[in-house]
Amino acid sequence: MLFFLDAAYYISSGIAASVLFLALSEIGMRVRNERTAWFHKFAVLIAGAYLSVVFSVTLSPGSAVSPPHFGSRFNLVPFKALAAAFTQPWNLWGNIILFVPFGILLVMLFNICQKLPRALLAGAGISLLIELLQLFGPRSTDIDDVLLNTLGTLFGYLAGKLILFFAPPLRKKIGVYKKTDGKYLRKRRDAGGITVLAFFVLVSVFITGFTRARKEFRAPGIISEVKSVAAPPSEAAKPKIRYVQISAKAAYLWDVGSDTALYEKDSRLRIAPASTAKMLTALTALKYCGVDEKVTVGEEVNMIAENASRAWLRPGNELTVRQLLDALLLPSGNDAAYALAVYGGRKIRGDGISASKAIAAFVKAMNEKAVDIGAEDSNFVSTDGYDADGQYTTARDLALIAGEFLKSDVLRDIAGKYKISDVWPGGHEVTYYNTNELINPDSPFYYKAASGLKTGSSKAAGSCLVSCAYIDKELYICVVMGSTDDGRWSDSLALYRAVSR
Repeated sequence: MLFFLDAAYYISSGIAASVLFLALSEIGMRVRNERTAWFHKFAVLIAGAYLSVVFSVTLSPGSAVSPPHFGSRFNLVPFKALAAAFTQPWNLWGNIILFVPFGILLVMLFNICQKLPRALLAGAGISLLIELLQLFGPRSTDIDDVLLNTLGTLFGYLAGKLILFFAPPLRKKIGVYKKTDGKYLRKRRDAGGITVLAFFVLVSVFITGFTRARKEFRAPGIISEVKSVAAPPSEAAKPKIRYVQISAKAAYLWDVGSDTALYEKDSRLRIAPASTAKMLTALTALKYCGVDEKVTVGEEVNMIAENASRAWLRPGNELTVRQLLDALLLPSGNDAAYALAVYGGRKIRGDGISASKAIAAFVKAMNEKAVDIGAEDSNFVSTDGYDADGQYTTARDLALIAGEFLKSDVLRDIAGKYKISDVWPGGHEVTYYNTNELINPDSPFYYKAASGLKTGSSKAAGSCLVSCAYIDKELYICVVMGSTDDGRWSDSLALYRAVSR
């Protein structure tokens, strides 16, 4: 219901902008002795409603006043989307389908767009406008989006021509007619109106977005204490969020204080955990190890996959367990996960066992810990969460693991920091940065209420984020899985903002 309400607001504003455009156009046409058919006017209203949907989906209202961002979110290398055609098909087909109606409307509205190059130019122009505006907002700018949108315009153009083929009378109702020598003749160049219409609708979308902007709350630093995840029985549950537009395959938003699931999307769907598994790795390590215990890193750090994320540990390095947890949770070091697993596994089974047996013992303890927490629909095969056969979790289980994670003062403190500098017992100095963009003050995705927790990304899992936020003095845990690199941030923000409406 919430989705349809939001859509209604934007579509209404788009139609209102179209009516204003038609009124001004009518005045101009009367001055120039021009006219259009009723079908043209109706198609303009449809185009306005359609553009309002496109702009509200692709542009964050108000983002154009934010500082621009570049770098990793600015891609000029074409055809990257093809590499993820099977793992993230919606990114490919969604961009194509989005512009199919635009191609149809161009054919139905403008005489000049009966020619394919003109129609494609209009589609590419609107798409390029969107991408340029996204330079100033939290969404990524990608040349592939322009190419795919233009392809969608092509498909729409072909569909529009097919409609005209089977409905020839519509041909006489397309375009603008100018009175010349007492007769109304169709203007050849009549596509200028689409630019003005797009501008009117874009302004209306931004005005609507500003008026519906949600207040964000600042968290008072790291959450001070989380000792219980269940509210007193007398506490009334909050109303659930019926719909939020997100791209993630699975999501779960948990109001910890009232123990209420406010939003669920395939929350019991089994998905690879990627590095979100490291929350459980950290919990298991603390069950058997003290934070001040010293660990000498062994050859196990060379057992990680070649493309794995690293904290750049080397055999012979000496760290405390606390420092290994820093290396595990901020840069998401798989080498730190293996070092903790070997050290913890030997404490479980005995110092004399091999690294592989120690890791196996530690992973077994991880699964036992998951069951104790209540995450019974999960199975972990690797200590670092790297893709492996038979390894899976769910958004709901990760929320439960995150709730247990937040009970630890040590883990809560580490995961809530964007930057940590350590001096190892041997004197080596390191600085680690958190991979969580929600707590990066320089990120366009920065959310002042956020305070952790763990990112994850792999071919099988997609992009994932387990986060928490302190909104209006209440703690919320949010899990999004199977999203895109930027989508996991915007998905999480959309869910948190829905809480504070």
